[in-house]
Amino acid sequence: MRLGSEFAAEAFAKAFDRFVQAYNVRPLLARCSPDVLERYCRLFEAGEDAARRREVRYRDIPLLAAVLPVGTIAFEGEVDEDRMGDW
Repeated sequence: MRLGSEFAAEAFAKAFDRFVQAYNVRPLLARCSPDVLERYCRLFEAGEDAARRREVRYRDIPLLAAVLPVGTIAFEGEVDEDRMGDW
């Protein structure tokens, strides 16, 4: 999902919720472009250095830095087609 570099906290929560709604399962982890991870830490953690000091989590899932285009987050999870439904 594309968040952009200056997303708001609500946009991050909405992206997470969209994954859950689409697949009817919580993600196991999220891979973020470095700018998304730094912005996340400024919004939800105690400053920009949080990403470098320890493991960063959102709603109990790990957020990992990845080589992705700027402003991008990729949620990953185990999707069960039976639980996903026909929508």
